[in-house]
Parts: sequence; structure tokens; C-alpha cells
Amino acid sequence: MKLIVASLLLIANVVKADVGDDTDAAEPIGYTPTKDVTDHSKAGLDQLDIIDIINEPGHNWTEAIDIYVNGRNRATNSFQSMSRKDWAAAGVADLSLYEAYAVLFNAGDGEPFLDSYNLDALHCNGTFASRNSRRLCDISTKKHLLCTGLVYSQYEGVKAIQYSNEKNWDEMFAFWNGVYDPSVDARINTGGPGAVQKSRDSDFNTAFQQESIDAMLVGQEAFAKQANGEITEEELTKILQTSFDKFNRANLATFTQATLKYSKNYAIKGTSSDAIDNYWGEGYTYFRCGAGLMDPAIAVYINYLFDPRDKPATTPTPLEVHCKILKLMLAEEEIGYGLKVSDLNVEAYLPNAKADCGIDSLEHTVRGGSSGAGKSLWKMAVGTAAIVATSLVL
Repeated sequence: MKLIVASLLLIANVVKADVGDDTDAAEPIGYTPTKDVTDHSKAGLDQLDIIDIINEPGHNWTEAIDIYVNGRNRATNSFQSMSRKDWAAAGVADLSLYEAYAVLFNAGDGEPFLDSYNLDALHCNGTFASRNSRRLCDISTKKHLLCTGLVYSQYEGVKAIQYSNEKNWDEMFAFWNGVYDPSVDARINTGGPGAVQKSRDSDFNTAFQQESIDAMLVGQEAFAKQANGEITEEELTKILQTSFDKFNRANLATFTQATLKYSKNYAIKGTSSDAIDNYWGEGYTYFRCGAGLMDPAIAVYINYLFDPRDKPATTPTPLEVHCKILKLMLAEEEIGYGLKVSDLNVEAYLPNAKADCGIDSLEHTVRGGSSGAGKSLWKMAVGTAAIVATSLVL
């Protein structure tokens, strides 16, 4: 009987994840833009429409692709144009954040990493062809649109800091949150990375969504103070940068939680092949959302280890991948932006994390030192991840 109940729960969780459990409607979010960014917020509606199409049996991929390429709900811009945004051509001076993602994920074919992954997943070909898994393509499509929204939100944040522009700051919120005005659409506070934060906070009993909101509110208040002459533009820039860093830290936390959650779920013994592809695709794609915010050594190794597109469905073994990811994070001084595993409240969702992975503590060790792991991490940081990944024992 216990086995039957467990199987039913597993199936229920797979279905919940597959229909977009991270896009459920939310209560009022606590941030009201001062500028009109309602059109920007409608990007989230395109994502929700694509999800609805994918969730329909025998869904119409032509319609989903058309929405991605041409847009449906916004007067201007589409998810494809967002995913192909050239930060340098747009005049962004600080390209370090975009490049942190691009160096990791650009395939070397000259195509932007966001659009390349989105199109391969939508068409279920290209880098997804060898797996021949519709389930993997479906879940990767749905979740990577959230990554696109997050990176575009970050683009607006960087511009807000560079130009001291309050509308860009509000646009950062709009792409992170989705529609916020119920008179525009009833699906408020959905279809954006903020909804993922709400879901993972529920899983892990944390408050990273609120940390993102608080960071944006501090920036909003700083704009008001600068307009009233209470602070200088230089002081405004410093406040915005600090707030933006806190926003990024909070989102890194959420997508790290998601990486740990789904890397554990897809390795549960007895999981069906469809469920494995669902969890695997969800976990890896969520990792991509936060990877540019991670310590490069961690991001490079997880990308090599966790990417399902170049691995057969028989590759996963119980806990192996999940535990290597967790141990790797603990072997570094931090995950990124000062974030540590202990900040994630891991055991609220994964109560057996230490026992499962044979570790005594979820506290970080000092990077480097004399340990083999530390030396291997240093090698990964200078570009030999593929060699290390085949031999590293954590």
C-alpha cells in the first residue's frame, strides 16, 4: 500500500510540475511601478499562452512557435526578440552579467544562447535531437522562457543603473513579475521568474521572492529621494547597484533550490522514463536561469554534469548527480553573491540531504587547501571542466 501511495504522489508531482506549477496566480505582490510598464509586463502572458498550448494533448507546435517568434499579447517585442537582445548594441557598458551566461552557454555557432536553446526545445531538434524525448523538449521550452524573462529583467536593471532611469527599473520588475494590473489581465503576478520564487519559497520555507521585492522597493525609494534632491546621482547609483546585487542574489537562491530539488527528484529509484525526463529537464533548465550568477567553477561543472541533451536516459543513478552538485557547492567558499547552502534552508525540502549524500554538515569548506576537490575545482575554473568532470569524486 505504501508503494502504491508513493507512486501516486510521484505521478501527481510530475503532472503538477509539467503543467507549470510555478505560474500559479498570486496575491498582490507589494511593488507598484511608478512608470507605465504594463506592455512590458504582458511578456509573461505570451509565456503562459505557450504553456497552455503545450499542455494540451496533441498540441499545436506551430501556434506555440508563432507566439515565440512574433508575440501575441505585446504591442511590440516577442520572446524571440528578447532572447536575441544584443546588450552591447543597445549601449550597455557593463556586459559582465550577460557574458557570464554567454561564456557558459553559447554554442559557438554565433547564435545567442537564449534563442538557440528556446528554438531547439520548441522544435525538439538540434541539441535535443539525440534524446528524441518530447517530454524533455516540452518541459525545457516552458522553463527556459522563464530564464529568458530573468535575463531580460537583468538587462533592464543594468540599464537602470547605467542611465539612472526609473522606467528601466520598473521594467526590470515587469519582466520578473508578469502582469501586475488586473484590469490588463486576470493572470496577475504569473508567467515570470517571481512566480518560481514563490513556489521554491513554499518548498523550502524561505522568503527569496520577498527579498527580490524588497530590493526593488529600495531602488524605487532611492529614485524618489534623488528626484526630491535628498541624494545625489552618485549616491543613487550606489544604492541601485547594491539593490540589484541583492535582487540577483535572491534569484540565484531560488534557482539553486530548484536545481537541488529536481536533481534529487529525477534520481528517485523506480521513476518512469517520462518522469525522469520531466524532472531532469526542469532541473537543468532552472539551473541555466541562475548559472550566470554562480561561481564559475560551480556553474561549469553542473552544466557538464547535469545537461540531459548529450546523455542517454539511462545515465542517471540514484543520488549520484544530486550529491555531486551539493558537495561541489559546499566545496566552494560560496555559491555566488555571498550566498551559501545554509541560506537555502535545504533540509526543509530535503530533510535527508546529509544522510543521502554522506556528509556531516551543510556548511561550506574553505576553497583550495590541500583537498583533491579543491584542486579539481581550481582546474575547472581555468577551463578544464570536461577532464575534471570525468574523474572528480566528491
